[in-house]
Amino acid sequence: MTITADKIQFTDANIKEVAAEAGVYSLYEGETIIYFGRAQGGEVTIRSRLTDHREGREGPCTKNATAFNVEITSSAVAREKELLEEYKNLHNSLPRCNEKVA
Repeated sequence: MTITADKIQFTDANIKEVAAEAGVYSLYEGETIIYFGRAQGGEVTIRSRLTDHREGREGPCTKNATAFNVEITSSAVAREKELLEEYKNLHNSLPRCNEKVA
């Protein structure tokens, strides 16, 4: 099942409000999911990963996302894998920005 949390506009102010915890996230361009990512906790949190994308440190594909949503989980690696497999089964491909790193 995809991340069911509400989508939030991909702005610096909204990213600062995200929990500094482990979990997974989706990035959107309009209504289209363009990337699934994970943060395993410790120094690498959902907030820090979203900041990396917003500031372009993860490349140009995700920098211009328009929205995101998050799911807190201690099983980030397994949950990201599940999200990617589900998406690939439904669309016969990965989200376009995941394809660039796969």
